[in-house]
Amino acid sequence: MEAAMQQFHMGVIPDGNRRWAMANGMQPSEGHKAGAKKMELLVNWALCHDEIRELSIYGLSEENFKRQPSELSNLYSIYYDGLAKLLGSNEVHDHGVRVNLVSTSPKRVPKNIVDVCMELKSETKYYGNKVLNILIGYTGQSEILKSVSTPMNRVKNLFFGLSEEDILRSLGVKSTCDFVLRTGEEEADREAKSGFLLWQSAYSEYYHLKKFWPDIQEQDLNEAWDYFQHARRMKGK
Repeated sequence: MEAAMQQFHMGVIPDGNRRWAMANGMQPSEGHKAGAKKMELLVNWALCHDEIRELSIYGLSEENFKRQPSELSNLYSIYYDGLAKLLGSNEVHDHGVRVNLVSTSPKRVPKNIVDVCMELKSETKYYGNKVLNILIGYTGQSEILKSVSTPMNRVKNLFFGLSEEDILRSLGVKSTCDFVLRTGEEEADREAKSGFLLWQSAYSEYYHLKKFWPDIQEQDLNEAWDYFQHARRMKGK
């Protein structure tokens, strides 16, 4: 009898859209459009890897709401188009992907984006082969605070104290993250979390890909995954 395949949760911090646009003499919106195309590459790549059960993508942090209104408007339009395309994607249904919008500031996310995400969630809620978490208007600090402050956890903490499982169960993303990939052209390696899945990624393997997000290729993803698989085999030895 064959052993069950081990499956993992991968997180992605797609950094560098704006700097890529600047380096190429373009407006930030062009960087975000190029980044959206590479997001399709990422999702399709993950769907082809049976060992990746869950994929969490950092779309927009709470801090990003401070950007110029014109840039945010363009970004929201790109997000909506991408999510609407995902809604009509046969791959989501063929692979049984459950799609979640995770936001710690949902009231600040445009209604049309919330609506299309809710439709995605409704259409995929019974799927269980894979999970796709889209983080928009999200920051890990707020997620942890909200988890600790839920009525159930407040009462339990008062009488019994909280366990790690109690907190994880009340988070927007409810499983630990095994591997985090971050892009960005910096001189030194980075493990900057930028508020991404702070609780879930406490013991994640990190991989810094020294390219702006719009420059990544499938080979880059393959090399990152090979690194993670080797790191898992080593198990800290």
